[in-house]
Amino acid sequence: MPCPCIFISTMHKAIIISGPTASGKSRLAIELALEFRKHGRDAEIISADSAQVYRHLDIGTDKLSPAERQSIPHHLIDIINPDQHFDAAMFRTLALKEVARINLEGKVAILVGGTGFWVWALLYGLFSGPGRSDELREELRMLSREKGNDYLHQLLSELDPESAGRIHPHDLNRLVRALEVRKLTGKSMTEHFKEQQRETSINALHIALNVERPLLHQRINERVDQMMAQGFLDEVKRLREMGYGPGLESQKIIGYRQLHQHLDGELTIEEAVHEVKKQTRHYARRQLVWLRGQKEVKWKDPARGKASVISEATKFMEGAK
Repeated sequence: MPCPCIFISTMHKAIIISGPTASGKSRLAIELALEFRKHGRDAEIISADSAQVYRHLDIGTDKLSPAERQSIPHHLIDIINPDQHFDAAMFRTLALKEVARINLEGKVAILVGGTGFWVWALLYGLFSGPGRSDELREELRMLSREKGNDYLHQLLSELDPESAGRIHPHDLNRLVRALEVRKLTGKSMTEHFKEQQRETSINALHIALNVERPLLHQRINERVDQMMAQGFLDEVKRLREMGYGPGLESQKIIGYRQLHQHLDGELTIEEAVHEVKKQTRHYARRQLVWLRGQKEVKWKDPARGKASVISEATKFMEGAK
């Protein structure tokens, strides 16, 4: 595959809005795009959300409705079916092309999403790790079948705590890859990333939203309740009717996994909702841990800092230091 870097020049810019789930990233990105529009410059939004790439997963991934998008073009949302594969490398290729195209058209590229590893991949690329070992992968998957994903996650926590902090215990593919890299090279993925030369051909302003923990937890709980009221359970039922069952990676996303467990009689609906809220809070914590390790990030309080975000983003696109 040709190197996607050919589409990028050092003149290309992107504004990145990161933050934990329920911090208001998507809506702030809309406000920012509308502010640029008021001043005569169009903006387009690129999603860096590993759940929103899937078609038919709408309520549980908190996708903005067409009306909420307010005619701002959005990219890398609804691009694959729930049984298809998509990874950070594929995201990087597509996102680089979108950034280049948007910039070349004289518009503002706004990247928004909470999948930190994808943001990293876009900015710094992916290290050229070892090839896959089918024998080792099958051994690790067998361990998962015998002892559960939590066992693999605990094993990774001992070998590579930082990667374990980024990877959800139920994300079997990434768990297996992280352990495979460690066993084949003697170095953790974290060590490989730290050794990777941190140079990017995208000039990025990376803003992260910082919400006080009690408020963030309240927002998460309220959002899950709202999703249920909007018909989240019916969405999962429809997915099963379409043939997208609980064994698919897309159906192990937080929320979908627990509602499949409810439909299979493993959890009551009250237990499932409680578990969704709890796992979402844990996920938000992992997102914050990753972001706090990124020195280039500029933290903003979305409750008090919207004007500051808009001002800083405007100056950045104008080339002000």
